[in-house]
Amino acid sequence: MREAGHNVNGDSGAENASSAGGIVDADGVVVIRLDARSGGVDKVRRAVAKLLAGGRWESFGDDACLVLSELTTNALLHGDAPIEVRVRAGGAALRVEVRDGSRVLPVRPPAGGDALTGRGMVLVAAASSRWGVDPLPTGKVVWAEFRPTDTSGEDDVQVTDGGVAVRGLTGIRGVRQQTRPVSGAPSSSPGHVVRLGDVPTDLLLAAKNHVDGLVREFTLAASGAASGASVAVPERLAELLTIVTTRFAGPRMAIKRQALGAAAAGHPRTPLELVLPSSAAADAEQYLAALEEIEGYARAARLLTVESPPQHVAFRRWYIGSLVAQLRAAEHTAGQNTGLGPAATRSFEQYLLDTLDVVVVAQRTAERSARLQRVTAALAQATTPEQVAMAVVSQGAAVLGASGGVLLVPQDAGRLAVTGSIGYGDSMIAALRSERMTDRLPAMAALRTGEPVWLESRRERDLRFPALAELEPTAESMCVLPLFAGERTLGALRFTFDHPRLFDEDERAFVEALAAQTGLALERARLFAVERAARERTTLFAAATDLFTSTLETPRILEHLVGLLVPWHAARTAAVLVDEDGGVQVVAVADRADLTPAATPLTHPANTAGTANTAGTTQPVNTAGTAVPTSDTLQPSAGRVTQPHPRLGSQGEPRSFLGMTGQPWDEFDSVRAARPVQRAVADPVGMTQALRTGRPARSQDGARLALPLILGGQAVAAVGLVAADGHVYDEDDQRVVAELVDRATVAIGNARQYEHERRTAVTLQRSLLPQLVPQLPGLAFAWRYLPGSAGALVGGDWYDVLPLDDGRVALVIGDVMGHGIHAAATMGQIRAAVRAHTVAPTRPSTVLTRLDTAATRLEQGRTATAALAVLDPSTGRLVVASAGHLPPLLITPGAPARYLPIDPGPPLTAGLADYPETSLTLTAGSTLLFYTDGLVEDRSRPVDEGMELLRSQMSAGGSPDEVCDRALAAVARPSGHEDDTALLAVRFAGPPR
Repeated sequence: MREAGHNVNGDSGAENASSAGGIVDADGVVVIRLDARSGGVDKVRRAVAKLLAGGRWESFGDDACLVLSELTTNALLHGDAPIEVRVRAGGAALRVEVRDGSRVLPVRPPAGGDALTGRGMVLVAAASSRWGVDPLPTGKVVWAEFRPTDTSGEDDVQVTDGGVAVRGLTGIRGVRQQTRPVSGAPSSSPGHVVRLGDVPTDLLLAAKNHVDGLVREFTLAASGAASGASVAVPERLAELLTIVTTRFAGPRMAIKRQALGAAAAGHPRTPLELVLPSSAAADAEQYLAALEEIEGYARAARLLTVESPPQHVAFRRWYIGSLVAQLRAAEHTAGQNTGLGPAATRSFEQYLLDTLDVVVVAQRTAERSARLQRVTAALAQATTPEQVAMAVVSQGAAVLGASGGVLLVPQDAGRLAVTGSIGYGDSMIAALRSERMTDRLPAMAALRTGEPVWLESRRERDLRFPALAELEPTAESMCVLPLFAGERTLGALRFTFDHPRLFDEDERAFVEALAAQTGLALERARLFAVERAARERTTLFAAATDLFTSTLETPRILEHLVGLLVPWHAARTAAVLVDEDGGVQVVAVADRADLTPAATPLTHPANTAGTANTAGTTQPVNTAGTAVPTSDTLQPSAGRVTQPHPRLGSQGEPRSFLGMTGQPWDEFDSVRAARPVQRAVADPVGMTQALRTGRPARSQDGARLALPLILGGQAVAAVGLVAADGHVYDEDDQRVVAELVDRATVAIGNARQYEHERRTAVTLQRSLLPQLVPQLPGLAFAWRYLPGSAGALVGGDWYDVLPLDDGRVALVIGDVMGHGIHAAATMGQIRAAVRAHTVAPTRPSTVLTRLDTAATRLEQGRTATAALAVLDPSTGRLVVASAGHLPPLLITPGAPARYLPIDPGPPLTAGLADYPETSLTLTAGSTLLFYTDGLVEDRSRPVDEGMELLRSQMSAGGSPDEVCDRALAAVARPSGHEDDTALLAVRFAGPPR
């Protein structure tokens, strides 16, 4: 053999062959060797196209490339190495050959078949003048010839294989039907006869062609990946497809040939018989396992080949399993030298029947699982016992075909609660509710014993539970299952059937699983309820704290408490307060039936202004008969459902505990104002008893409750509750009410402590301020001190008027930062220091400097501001200095009011004493107004806006007292303020005449 020369297709043809990678042998034949199972088809096609280009066979180039592509693909798919392609172009015909090391002949389906493979040989026959197969000692050669005109006149090709005649396949041009010994191993190799029986020919061909399509897709994908035309096959999929294409290939092709032969002969069934070595069993198992895994790729649409139909899968499993069983049985028999024949195998039809039995059982199991899943899905969405009951009885009755279903939960006194039912009338529901634990009825038996009750016929019903025939005469069968959560019995699930029903083992297992899921759902609903209750209580307590701390008035705190209890924890509620003389006075009442009563003004020693409350809104009622509060319904400004007692001071006689009229407020008529705590009063809710004993009082029926509010070991107030109809106060309810009462008690204690401290601070501060207005010629004075409103402690505001020995007068105003007794005490010390240092002829700046030193020595850690002015009444000359204080307002006749243009220095205790002075001369009739920041500043208005508002509203005229009043009115200070306020007004009449 030599490199491509000049004898193939002219010089250009040889060069083309050489450039295409071909080798020219001694006979002028171009040889292309393929050493891989991918990329070979493209290599052959390119080589042939170049070889024939420009030569006498150029017009046959496309047909030759098509034929060689098919033959090469077959060799790569089904043949063995080495694979060699030959092209002979020197004779009367163009001949192409593909040689490989496999003795398995190429096949194709019958004409008109729908196989995915084998069609390539039809193309070979159609495109070539003739084709054939020649056996070789080490394999075979498949060839095709092309002639300018078809002169052969032959439609058949005779080939031999080991002396056995092989005829062409029917319907293929040039080939008739072939007959051949079963192949799976060379005829000289030892093997075992495997007889599988006969199967439908159409099914056999369809199953084998489906696998061939899978093999073909893999080969084309691998070839495309090698040439870069497509992406690489996933590694695991490539491994599986390699097993399918290489392992068990001989038996697979042999079975296919038998099917093709039977189809060509028109036989509807194909008897399968093979001769295989024992090693084929392992190959067959690997082949089947690989196909099963590949099915997953097909289902996931990772392949063009669709998933195998169920009948193909069944056939594959049957014949592989039977084949493996016979081979291993034969191997075992041969080892024992028993001389027995091959092991018997099930027919394909028997295998299908056996598989059908398994499928039916699996289908029943799947149906039960699906039914249970539907019920479980419905239960998963249920968060209350009622939702659980409706889900399980509706879904359970539907899947079981029951005529009725009910979920029963045991209650106090041995009775049952019906949380959900379907298919039962009102009378039946009432009868179920009236059942007791001692009754001889199915539900009670299940609850007592903890065992299911199964009644499969009317006779069994009457024998075991005679009373059931009268209670539910239409019931012919029944099942009742107890519901558990751990060791606790939660209830019973009861289904009734109006026809006889046999509960087999599977059906009982299903119903028991349903009961187990229901028990879990009920427990989950209970935990949800506990969590919801805890969350609602947290919201309630947080809102209660906000309400109670929003006021410092004890009656208002009790009104908030009553508003929280109704409607959420009581149908009617009242609160009483013990006054300083030991009398009891009703301060608030509320009734769920009338959430918007007309408010009546309440008069109380601690509240002379009076308060009117508005009603709230109803809320959803929970299972305890009380509504559920939310944070947005607990607004302090709403006042809730409270009103002062409408019959305060009524002279009617007290009603007895049991003699309630049912009117909204009648229960509380017996607790009237000024009734001493020590006297026994037959008030129906027991508030007087609670006040007297200092302990909660509860009526015998549990529907009324009274709790005292204890401060310092003494009862200062009490609250009484009446439950909604049909409900009682259990321990859990009492804990909630007690928590609300405790928080109200703390709020009342804080309010009282604040009021005590506030009174002390106000008394101290007033004692430290000037008590008498000085009388000086040419000057008139007025001052005001207003403590902060309720909720704000007394501050450190102060003022002073100091006549000096030289006839001048010192005017001082200041503000100690902070509130309370300590601020007031610091203010008194600074005021004393001002009096000590303000002597003639000291200047204002000098006094402030000394005052800064004195304030620093107090070690109080409080900053203070002050403004000091010295006025000479004889001339009207005024000298002012400021230690961080707001400027005085000068009101001059005939001109707008203006602030003095002073340059303030740092506040006292800053340690940077530098206080510039401002001098001016007042005109006759001028008024000078000193003030603290409480007058012009609050949370809603900055200080600069307040100062402008004050300036714009002030005008000349009026006495200093009138000026103070106008100033307070200008900034709306009389309506209440968080900070205390001090004012000092000085009227300069003019120099003496």
